[in-house]
Amino acid sequence: MQHGLLLPNVGYYADPSRLVEFAVRAEEAGWDGVFLWDHLMMSRELRLPAVDAWTVVTGILARTSRLRSGPLVTPLARRRPWKVARETATLDHLSEGRLVLGVGLGADADLDFAAFGEPGGLRTRASKVDEALRVIAGLWRGDEFSHTGDHYRVDRATFLPAPRSTSGRGDPGVPIWAAATWPASRPGALLRAARQEGIVPMIRGNGGHLRGPDAVELADILARLATLAPQDASVRTRDVVAIDSVAPGDGAAHDRSAALAEVGATWRLEAFDPWRRSPKELTAWLDHGPPRPAARAVHAQ
Repeated sequence: MQHGLLLPNVGYYADPSRLVEFAVRAEEAGWDGVFLWDHLMMSRELRLPAVDAWTVVTGILARTSRLRSGPLVTPLARRRPWKVARETATLDHLSEGRLVLGVGLGADADLDFAAFGEPGGLRTRASKVDEALRVIAGLWRGDEFSHTGDHYRVDRATFLPAPRSTSGRGDPGVPIWAAATWPASRPGALLRAARQEGIVPMIRGNGGHLRGPDAVELADILARLATLAPQDASVRTRDVVAIDSVAPGDGAAHDRSAALAEVGATWRLEAFDPWRRSPKELTAWLDHGPPRPAARAVHAQ
């Protein structure tokens, strides 16, 4: 299992230099990835400062040599897919293959879409995301590409250079991690994730708050995913990304990492919600390092 940090791009964290320095420290401490929220704003009333996640990810990838990074997740329906294709291919070359593109529908239809005159309906966003992913994949191949769909049109465009990375199907492409909320009345999000290199399952709790799954919930999600798209699942090298939040140093993170890995997780991300966690916990995790089994043995001595 690999271990990463998931950091907000708002509030205390809305300082690009601070976020880049956190990433540098994380790499030095042995973490495998640092990923960022991608929100334009979080609240009209609080007026929280925010930074552009993509710009900060560029800084992180430029200042590190091993760490993986990327937006987690980008509400893809608010982006032009050809711009995303160009940006991601460029960052893939800059980072020598360390970029991850996290995609989803967006958690807030108002603040991410309606506030700027963008359609925020769930079905519209889902349709745009699915079509945008097809456009991005087509442009990444480096061949002449045309597309006419419900939302986007591309006329004989050739994007070079193609990404240096390859997709799960062997074509040029940046690894895509797709968010999927569970439980869901429709299988669309899981099917979307089945077509990508990774899945980021989220549990919608009371009041609509999203959290990462525990081991039992993750096992249920992956079992459902296998029944929906067994063929896709068999041809992909799939990352299963478990988002979690545990205080450092008490051993719980090691136990939870082991339980999540046992049911299929390949990444565990320590998440920092600015409303529920003090930044001091991030500093402690940076000093402590990731919760690997060997690290627990050392700390137990």
